[in-house]
Amino acid sequence: KTSLAGLKRSQLKLGQTIRLDNLYFVADSELIREESFPVLNEIFEFMAENRDVIVEIGGHTNGVPTHEYCDQLSTARAKEVASYLSQKGIEAQRLQYKGYGKRKPIYSNETPYGREKNQRVEIKILSIDG
Repeated sequence: KTSLAGLKRSQLKLGQTIRLDNLYFVADSELIREESFPVLNEIFEFMAENRDVIVEIGGHTNGVPTHEYCDQLSTARAKEVASYLSQKGIEAQRLQYKGYGKRKPIYSNETPYGREKNQRVEIKILSIDG
């Protein structure tokens, strides 16, 4: 059985948000870097095996650029992840995406480490039957 970011299906709950580690983009771009494909393929395998799961892919940025720029970039990155999964065969109606820009930081934007951690993609479980 596959897992989602290391979590088994039995550990997932409705509304739960899971941060995706090892998902990288080209700077200032929605282009997914090649080293991200293993984590994306893990998500694909989980979604293919668990056909009742519907997720939101949420993009987040650090707090340096303008809100407008951050909203656009975070949305484009979330959409790119959804497109990757859709192109591999996951039904588009099971993949919602949203850009949160810089509105939900998890670390301080005052340090390079914090800014790096705030630039992330998360998966939120919107529906899971059983």
